[in-house]
Amino acid sequence: MAKTDHCPICNVAVKPENLLRHLNDIHPRHPDTPRLREELRQEPGRTRPRGSSAPIHIKRWHVAVVALLVLGGFGVYYLTTITSQPFPCVTVAPNQLAYHWHTTLKVYSGSTPITIPANLGLSAVCVEPLHTHDTSGTIHIETDVNRLYSIGDFYRVWGKSFDSPTQMNMNGTAVSPSPSVVLYDLETIDIYYVSFA
Repeated sequence: MAKTDHCPICNVAVKPENLLRHLNDIHPRHPDTPRLREELRQEPGRTRPRGSSAPIHIKRWHVAVVALLVLGGFGVYYLTTITSQPFPCVTVAPNQLAYHWHTTLKVYSGSTPITIPANLGLSAVCVEPLHTHDTSGTIHIETDVNRLYSIGDFYRVWGKSFDSPTQMNMNGTAVSPSPSVVLYDLETIDIYYVSFA
């Protein structure tokens, strides 16, 4: 049978290592509790020495599993980011681009200007050939492929449908609204919609 002590206040049988906790939990306001607490703390074996818990043992396979999970998470993030992009990422240094052009786009819903979001076509792992850096409407066309891009291509990067604009101007001259209009350097394109969403 296990050794027990009796509480000096209520005479309940308690394991020796639990008597101090019993006094603190059951009799915190009893006038004798502070004195009894000090007496019990002085007795050897009543309190466990600090830091006596078992150390944590990390095995190599634990580290390997965590590393695989982290790498797998990055891989999934990378693949979902890449597959959600309409165009392949630019993979060369800026001085090796086929060309680097800037076109200004202004979109209107009725007479209200629409803000072109910043960082379209940019992510932590990918720079698409068509992208924005800010909300000024400047489209950066930086490509490592020798091909031309259209306004419809930019709308794909933006995730919007070109639909049916009522009017389209290039450098102030009216043109037939079409998503196949090619983007060139230093152009300004204004597109007007009855309602743009």
